[in-house]
Amino acid sequence: MTTCSTNINTLYNNYFNIKFQRGTSQFELMCQRVNLPGISVPNIPQPTTLGTTVPVPSLVANFDTLSVEFIVDSDLTNWKSLYSWIRNITNIANDNEHNLVYQNWHVTANLYLYAEPYKPLGCNNPVLTVNFNHIIPVSLSGLNFQSDASDTSIQKATCKFSYSYYTLEPDAQSNLLG
Repeated sequence: MTTCSTNINTLYNNYFNIKFQRGTSQFELMCQRVNLPGISVPNIPQPTTLGTTVPVPSLVANFDTLSVEFIVDSDLTNWKSLYSWIRNITNIANDNEHNLVYQNWHVTANLYLYAEPYKPLGCNNPVLTVNFNHIIPVSLSGLNFQSDASDTSIQKATCKFSYSYYTLEPDAQSNLLG
């Protein structure tokens, strides 16, 4: 049985931190935007004798893509780190150079959501931790340079990730069966 929360406080969109078990600290610290991906369950219509159908869950969970926007540091360390990760799980030039073994393709990532502003020294506890399992980058945006721009601007890039599933900590135990 579900319970209603008496908490009427709002969740703020800028109280977050994301950490990958691979990459550079610049990528973690310079993250500007991240989404908490949605989940869906396709259904299979089961016919009935009455001319209607009953939706039956397919037992497959589909997770939306994780998208991370970050500021590119001045020597491109964070952008190159993601490029290298993608490069190492593909066969761009040949099939035996730079390639990671299958066991090293996937890593874990954690998205932390806070009830108060994030403090880099770890002084506050997240209200929710999202654990992404078997995550890999699937696209990295390019960078645009323009010599005739009237003003300089900060370079941002976006990386999209696929993963097998994510879990929540703490989970809504009162909603889980078993």
